[in-house]
Amino acid sequence: MVTELSFNTTICRDYEILANKCMRAMVTWRSRREEMLLSGLTGKKAAEGLLRLQADYAKAYSRLEKHEAECELCRFVSKVGGRDYASISSAAPVRKQNFRAQSRN
Repeated sequence: MVTELSFNTTICRDYEILANKCMRAMVTWRSRREEMLLSGLTGKKAAEGLLRLQADYAKAYSRLEKHEAECELCRFVSKVGGRDYASISSAAPVRKQNFRAQSRN
């Protein structure tokens, strides 16, 4: 992932900004969770704070994924890197019935 991240960030400044926000949100969430575990901190207020940090990370990650799927430069980099999101997302789901028929042949 590090190689991919550095390749994308050299191409697209928006991706770099979103990736950094995502990384900061993840580090903040993990650090706070670790603090809570080590200190034995519990309670509703602590849990709510941790859930808020988790939600912040989820939003940041979602924005990053959305950008990568919609940005022409990022899609190109993904194709060059062997990750073609367009073909993955547009692929029709395989039905069990079709899979069974193919496996018999």
